[in-house]
This record gives sequence, C-alpha cells and structure tokens, in this order.
Amino acid sequence: MNSNIQIGHGRLLCEERFNMMWANLSNWRIDSFMRQLEAKKQKGRILPFVRGLRFSALLIYAIREILSGTNLNTDWGHLLDESSTLCSCECDIIIHRNGHVRQWNGDSKDPIMDFRFIEQQKAVAVISCKSYLGSSKIDKEYCESMEPFVKKIWLFAECCGPRSAKNIQKKALDYGYEKFWYLYTWSKETTPKPNRDGWNEFVEEVRKLKQQSI
Repeated sequence: MNSNIQIGHGRLLCEERFNMMWANLSNWRIDSFMRQLEAKKQKGRILPFVRGLRFSALLIYAIREILSGTNLNTDWGHLLDESSTLCSCECDIIIHRNGHVRQWNGDSKDPIMDFRFIEQQKAVAVISCKSYLGSSKIDKEYCESMEPFVKKIWLFAECCGPRSAKNIQKKALDYGYEKFWYLYTWSKETTPKPNRDGWNEFVEEVRKLKQQSI
C-alpha cells in the first residue's frame, strides 16, 4: 500500500467518504426500530433494494472522485457486446473508459435515473454490490455471465457477519470474482466494526486502474 494512504492527509482524505458511508448505512441496519420492522416484514419499512441502490450509488460517487482527472468514469448500466446485439446482466457499477452508446433518463439537470449502455470494449471492471451478504448468497451465475464481457469482476458488500467474511472471500474467489470487499461487519450479537483496511485496499485497486489507463 502506498505511504500516502498509510499516513498523513492522503489517508484522512481517502477515509472521509468511508467514514460517512459506513456510519450512515450501518445506522439504518442496527437501529432497534428498523430491526423490528425488518423482523416482521412490516409495511412502512424501507425495502432492502432501496438501501442496496443507495449503497451502490454512494460507491459510484466515491469511485468517480478517485478517478477524477482521468479518462475513466463510473456508471450504473449494461454492457453491450462487440456486435451491439446483446446486453450483459445489469451492472451495479461499471468502471469504463469515457463515452457511452445511450443514456436513459439522465438528460435533465436533476435526473431521477442515470442508466448507461456502455460498449464492452470500454469496460475496465464491474462491481456487484450487495446490501447484506452471506456465503450462501454469493451469485455465481452473475460472475459466469459477465466473464465474456469483462475480465475484472469485483464483489462489494455493505455488510456481512464477522465470522463469515473470510469464508465469503474464499467462495467469491472460487466462483471467479477477482476481489471482494465489505464496509463493515455486524451481527445481532456484535456491534458494527468498520473495515477500514479493506476500504484503503479498495481505493488502491481503483487507483491501479487509473494508472493502467494512462
């Protein structure tokens, strides 16, 4: 890991978004009122897919900042195959060289949705995002279906159990994911524990993409 991440202003600036993300997201998971609603599947609760969408959006904003000033960008969308005939699975996050074939609902100043169709050859990496991930919930088929489109397929969870993180990582790598990260661990018996080292490693991997694109 580069020294500017280990100490000093570089590390503090790098971790600002991380501190905000894990604190805000974990609060919505561990709050007793929220847990009661979730346990009963009660109406009036915030649905998991909305929380998952928020997580992937926050991660996109963070990656865009890391990649600022380069010819790489980050979006939610589909990859188009080389013949522009078929699309990949939906990609929570696509890191790609600048440019897109089409942008849906992103033309206004305050778009409700910003979904892009990216040419396969422009893709550098994709990230599958999960709100809460257990080892039995890793999507093997997603990884297999994305392999013809892009080499780097990463997996990023907002949260996983403290005892399952290593097992998830091993299984994810066995399934073909190149990397796995998580923001924090938590269970009903433990308090949230942020994965600061994992975040800094993730930032370094994104920066490697930046260097490779020069």
